[in-house]
Amino acid sequence: MTTSRLTAFFFFFAGLLLMSCEVTPMNPDNAQPYTISGTVKDAAGNPIRGARIRVENPNGNNIHYTATTNEAGKYSVTVSAIGGYKIYAWKESVFEDQVYQIRLGMANESDYDAFNVPASGTTKDFVWKLSGRIPDRVASKENGTGYFGGTIKFINYNAFTDEMPAGTEVSVLFTPVAEAKYLDGTSAVGKTIERKFTIASGVGQAYYLNDIPATKYKITISSLRNGVKKAVHVASGSSDDFLASAEYYFKSEGGSGSYENGLISPNEYYFYLMSK
Repeated sequence: MTTSRLTAFFFFFAGLLLMSCEVTPMNPDNAQPYTISGTVKDAAGNPIRGARIRVENPNGNNIHYTATTNEAGKYSVTVSAIGGYKIYAWKESVFEDQVYQIRLGMANESDYDAFNVPASGTTKDFVWKLSGRIPDRVASKENGTGYFGGTIKFINYNAFTDEMPAGTEVSVLFTPVAEAKYLDGTSAVGKTIERKFTIASGVGQAYYLNDIPATKYKITISSLRNGVKKAVHVASGSSDDFLASAEYYFKSEGGSGSYENGLISPNEYYFYLMSK
């Protein structure tokens, strides 16, 4: 064999060795093209199993995809390459013998916006939020929409005495009852919330306190006017039967899950006030 032929054979054989040593990168999740994947966790960072994921095409004719998280809180959804999408998640919770479908929050505010899915896929993570704004919903103080927490309505009216006069500052204490837990199962004990509002002029005005983390509370109220502090009694659902305090929890709005927080509207159950 001539020198030129030996040289050609050497390079050919070396090329075969190089080709045989190439490594194809492996995707550990074996994700398909145009896949949305992520993890759902509670506020403490623990994975949530059984959360429902729904991917929607806002411009499509009822185009949607669904998935459920596994024991590690992970999910994966493969979608069409065409169109922008929005993604939502809910978790079922049972509290006071009521079934709730709680909308879950997202890691980043921009994640609430519509998005396109590249061929390489994208990640959308969720977290159970007890309070805070829902960025893609309109906030309404009167309807309680646009918040992860619940809304409570108070009315300055009673059947026995004059209403509290304009300028009165009203302080409301929400004290979780013994062994209280939030809807995500974490302890609410010792996490008292104080909210305030000021009485306006007119008769029977309604006042709304928004974004209260949902659990069972003991509600106590006081008023302050011209430096004089008074106890305020409260009546649940009617203006006739007043007590020094009231217990309350946010009931479920029912259904299979909405784009809101899953809690009852403040206009379906409210409290009347009477200064002592």
